[in-house]
Amino acid sequence: MKSSYYKRLFSMSYRLLKVRSVNLGWLLLMALLMTMQILMLNAGLVVAKLVLVVCFLAGLPFEVTLVTTALFASNQLLNQNDLLLLTAWRRFKKHWLPLIGMELLLVVIWAPFGDVGFSSALINLVTVPRHMMDNFVMYRHYWLVVVFICYLIVLTLFMFVTYRVVNSIINRHEPRRHGLKTLWQFQRVFIRPFIRLMVPVVIIDEAVIFGFRALSTMISSQSLGKLISIVIMIILITFTVMALSCLMVAIVWEALGQPSFTPVFDNYDATHTMAWFPTGLVLLLVALFSLQAFHFSSPASESTTVAHRGAIENNGVPNTLDSLEKTVKHNPSYVEIDVQETSDGKFVVCHNQTVREARNGKTENIQKTSLKKLTTVKVNEDGRKTYLTDLADYLKVAKSFKQRVIVEIKVTPDDSKNLAKRFVKQYGNTLVANRDFVHTMNYHTVSELKKLSPNLIVGYIVPFNLVSIKKLPADFYSVQAIGLGKTIVQQAHSIGAPVFAWTPNHLSQMQLMRVYGVDGQITDRLNVLQEMNREQPSRFNWAIIQSLISQFI
Repeated sequence: MKSSYYKRLFSMSYRLLKVRSVNLGWLLLMALLMTMQILMLNAGLVVAKLVLVVCFLAGLPFEVTLVTTALFASNQLLNQNDLLLLTAWRRFKKHWLPLIGMELLLVVIWAPFGDVGFSSALINLVTVPRHMMDNFVMYRHYWLVVVFICYLIVLTLFMFVTYRVVNSIINRHEPRRHGLKTLWQFQRVFIRPFIRLMVPVVIIDEAVIFGFRALSTMISSQSLGKLISIVIMIILITFTVMALSCLMVAIVWEALGQPSFTPVFDNYDATHTMAWFPTGLVLLLVALFSLQAFHFSSPASESTTVAHRGAIENNGVPNTLDSLEKTVKHNPSYVEIDVQETSDGKFVVCHNQTVREARNGKTENIQKTSLKKLTTVKVNEDGRKTYLTDLADYLKVAKSFKQRVIVEIKVTPDDSKNLAKRFVKQYGNTLVANRDFVHTMNYHTVSELKKLSPNLIVGYIVPFNLVSIKKLPADFYSVQAIGLGKTIVQQAHSIGAPVFAWTPNHLSQMQLMRVYGVDGQITDRLNVLQEMNREQPSRFNWAIIQSLISQFI
């Protein structure tokens, strides 16, 4: 009977680690990885970080070559580590270019899952021309399809290149075959190891964090809670890093056809046992990283509270005076509303481009309808009916309640070319006088607003968290909570700009955003956010662990 996949994989990996050169190479890579993680927690030291990244990226393909060589080496070669290293080095020099290509493809593939200490930081250095950003935002649904197709192409290319290069290393050249059968065989190179290894790892990590989150509510001592958090963090990081290492070995193993590996060593002595000193060093680095990360990841000060669309859950129709009058009683720092340009160059408070009249069911297009007509439209949401509101009236009522406002300008292809100019002329002085903010997802509009009214506080709504914001300067940034990480928050803070997260509606999301260091949160559940601001720091320990684990997977 054929043994299970896990038994064969783990047995092979254990025997492979008894090969001294393989073991030491793996430990060296782990030491580099954890040292990078430690340095990434600190500002500066750019040269040191760059050197470590280069060393890691250079060492990984050589370790792949060494593992591939060892899996098909004779017992005599395995017992001569110097000769094994020399053989692997010669093969690496011969195949270094496709190996580097394979590694770069892997970095692209892994980008959506975790930053492994540096890939997220590298991605956030990517700059996109400003005019292209607006194009991406305007047609983002189409661009997402294009990106997804490109991702599948890169994934397929990675599996093909990996299959070819590792077999070339051992001089095994199979006849070229084409068709769906071959493509289906290539999928095992990455997809099967990923599903068999990383999916269980994610489930286990999340289950442990979820359990600790529930447990933390019963721990009254902050010192005890911190100690338990650090221990759990060390265990989970060690477990996750080992799983990532095993994934890399499994990819090579799959590409080679799952070869059996039963080496016979001359003597079972120190030469063929685990290298305990470097192993201890790696564990020490993991512990040091956990301690330092816990210190640097302490929750930020209370989040600025922002009521999304001027409402709290279902207390009224969003973006209307009806909900505003109820929301201000809960004292949010700001209410955030959506506005759109009407056909006559005015601005109405509304989220969607079309609205349905509650009385007769007729649909009106905002950009093709005058403000006067739109303010007679009665809208219905969850049984509540009220009229659309002119932005000028909304700001006047908000001022009477001493309520500050964040106005989101919804830019559409049907807007006039002078949208920013008209907006500033009608509302600029009022917004500045009331210390209200404006933000939008269209960067051209951000630039125009700042040019026309330098004293107006203007923010940029970041559409996706995979580009650098340093080339897109604004007074503040509104960033989507999904996919948000510390890198983009640190980038914004480095240029003195606050960060607002939108739209975390669960307590766990809000706690995580606070650990990431965001300055404010735009939410539909203002009451939950206000309660979160009053919580003790120990309630955020689970979120610190979550934020660090997400750096790996």
